[in-house]
Amino acid sequence: MRVCVIGAGFAGLAAAWALQEGGAEPLVLEARDRVGGRVHSARLANGAVVELGAEFVERGHRALADTAGRLGLDLAPAGMSYGDREPRGGLGVTRETLWAEVARLGRLLAEPGQAWRSPGLSVAAVLEALPLDPGAREAIAARIQVSAAQPVGALAATSLDHAGSTFDRSESVRVAGGNQRVADRLAERLGPAVRLGAPVEAVAWTGPGVLVRAGAAVVTADAAVVAVPASVTGRIHFDPALPAWKAGALGRVVYGHAAKLFVPLRRAAPPSAVLSVPDHYWTWTARGADGAVQRVVSAFAGSAPALQQLGVAEGPGGWLGRLRALRPDLALDEDGVVLSTWDDDPWVGAAYSTRTPDRDPGDDELLARPAGRLHFAGEHTAGDWAGLMEGAIRSGLRAAAEVLGCPPG
Repeated sequence: MRVCVIGAGFAGLAAAWALQEGGAEPLVLEARDRVGGRVHSARLANGAVVELGAEFVERGHRALADTAGRLGLDLAPAGMSYGDREPRGGLGVTRETLWAEVARLGRLLAEPGQAWRSPGLSVAAVLEALPLDPGAREAIAARIQVSAAQPVGALAATSLDHAGSTFDRSESVRVAGGNQRVADRLAERLGPAVRLGAPVEAVAWTGPGVLVRAGAAVVTADAAVVAVPASVTGRIHFDPALPAWKAGALGRVVYGHAAKLFVPLRRAAPPSAVLSVPDHYWTWTARGADGAVQRVVSAFAGSAPALQQLGVAEGPGGWLGRLRALRPDLALDEDGVVLSTWDDDPWVGAAYSTRTPDRDPGDDELLARPAGRLHFAGEHTAGDWAGLMEGAIRSGLRAAAEVLGCPPG
């Protein structure tokens, strides 16, 4: 059985590898000149490895950890916690008070009779209605906004289901040497089955198989796995058109917006994690694969208003000034600054999917459901794992299992 996989991000590559192991013949078509999609590692001039895209592997991300292990890749402790960020600025709150209020938030949300999962409610509305310390409420809202890459007023209250992982104080890990090594190793396993620089333009899916066109190349297959972001699925001409239920669900996916800033350091600093509450971004210094702290400070800003406030569209200068004020403890080497944004990537145009207050809860099932010989993968199809590298991997394994006719393992 031949299967055409559209997209060589984590979802597409995971699907292709599972298909290959299941005895199928996958062929992966990728628009970019590299694999990995929204995962993209780079090495700075001083040797530090940075993640231009997705970065931290959180506790419970078993599919990603297992995939890395099977590929012979280690997970390296970062020496800091993705979920434990020192809040600075705004109304002001101590770290101790913040954590006490985070625990209190969990208890309040668990009380019987709470209606915060009601349709139409936003995270902002729920937080405002709860008796929390004002400074802690502001810091919690900023933390959630940054991670979701969406203002809390435009974020479904059900996103608070993930508050536990958002504020997890466990030490963070990353793939040693860069998360893109997962994609590169998967591509190595697939060999010539991966074709780069091949943006898919059309998919005909009637009759006994599918016909996929990418430029002058036409691929005939028994089935296809569509593993591109919902934000660009509309660029592919489907013949016949996708069913209304599928097209509608894809059209309702809302993406957040984010950017990352990397500044080399003239001297190493201890591991750290600091949140700018008013500017909605956070910074960190962390250990690399060899256990030593890398000489770079990374920063992540989440939501379109935050990017506008930092002047990201005009370049790194405005953000660099805010970083300088937030982290006077760091010896910045400003000549080597690197700015990375998802919005500028033509093959996604945004960061990752988010849940809005008016979102139809039935869309999770519709996004993952096959349509004839077409199967769908990508973090936006991963339900509770949406927005994560873990979700991308899980969705690829699920799509491959559908094609092979067996439940995902």
